Amino acid sequence: MSSNTSQDHPKKSLIDSLKTTVLGLLGKLPTAPPEEVAKWIGKGAILLDVRTKIEAGKNPVPGATNIPIRKLEDELSALPPNKPFVTFCLRGGRAERAKNLLQANGREVLNGGGYKNILKALEKN
Repeated sequence: MSSNTSQDHPKKSLIDSLKTTVLGLLGKLPTAPPEEVAKWIGKGAILLDVRTKIEAGKNPVPGATNIPIRKLEDELSALPPNKPFVTFCLRGGRAERAKNLLQANGREVLNGGGYKNILKALEKN
């Protein structure tokens, strides 16, 4: 019996990833408003910054854990198993990909969008 993983359908996975990236760059992904992100933060969600180390260094978000999207799959086992996550990046595309990966691994996740949205949410807490 075969499962429907991205390894079984690499072309579909690549196309889905590209669609998500383009929608994120255009600001057309459904991301949570700052008020919703603030609620998740208030309930103990981990802020997961999936930008590159350079991006995260230029515009840091206090209290966030930075794991670039390209390394996230390899780092899944290092993440707390019973905590919710709020993913974010520059505009939301990589955060959506990270959300999908985490959800596929049984995690509770919210796409917080871009880092500016997260900073607004932190101001509300």
